[in-house]
Amino acid sequence: MVPELPTSQGIHGANGEPGCIRYCSGFGLKREQNANESSSSVSWSKERLVALNRAEMTFTYEMVDCNIGFKSYVSTIKVVPGDGGDVVEWSISLDPVAGWELRDLVAKYEVGLQLMVEKMEAAIFESS
Repeated sequence: MVPELPTSQGIHGANGEPGCIRYCSGFGLKREQNANESSSSVSWSKERLVALNRAEMTFTYEMVDCNIGFKSYVSTIKVVPGDGGDVVEWSISLDPVAGWELRDLVAKYEVGLQLMVEKMEAAIFESS
């Protein structure tokens, strides 16, 4: 799994194998708030790895539970080789969340994805 989150830990299945589930928390997305929750509660999600193809450098996951409003969420991350360097592509399919603007969601994810790319680059340089 990709360790770009403040908290990301496996809670079901073998890490990195399709079907495994991880618990993620501490990301910067606004969460849904119930009347009995404090405003300091942390946003969280549980994500299932749907597919992993190491040869094509791609993985797909879906959000199976969360407190940030997503009812349907599937995302794919792929590393595409290029002449001047590799490119990380991210695609997402989700149902809209009431009160959210798509551009704001994309802006939040761009920050997280950039951090993920930096960690991937660091891991590659450390291993070579």
